[in-house]
Amino acid sequence: MTVKTQITFKDFWGFYLKGSLIRFFGFPIIAVLLFIFKGFLDGDERDIFQNASIWLLVLWIFMTVRGYFSIKKAYYSDKKIQENISYTFVEDKIKTEGETFENDFHWNTVSRVKELKDWFLIYHSLQTMNMIPKKGFTKKEIATLRTIIKNNNVKAKLRND
Repeated sequence: MTVKTQITFKDFWGFYLKGSLIRFFGFPIIAVLLFIFKGFLDGDERDIFQNASIWLLVLWIFMTVRGYFSIKKAYYSDKKIQENISYTFVEDKIKTEGETFENDFHWNTVSRVKELKDWFLIYHSLQTMNMIPKKGFTKKEIATLRTIIKNNNVKAKLRND
């Protein structure tokens, strides 16, 4: 089975945002809670919530802008991720072919596979993975890939839909 894909910057940015929800909301909320707690300890209760809201907004804007430019730099510095890539999935290996590269690897070298709503992530190590958008798959191809992954006993977290 061969699937042709291309990851756009919009896809890459969306992937980052969905994966960073805890960071985008958790960190600023914790910082604001600490700010509020400090305000209660200092006894300055009247402006605590106003100041906390301002800091929450500032932190959120800073993290969003910083994240955007970091992701933009990462995406545009990796020319291979921007290419049209075809993935050929067979029983014992995966062949990847881009406009400037060709590679294949066996399923037994895959660390794990994680299926998200819009992506298949095929990990080679903790931090190295192939990001494959599901928009290039039919429903039948998704089911076939799940079967291939299971047949190769790859550690996987797959969806049921």
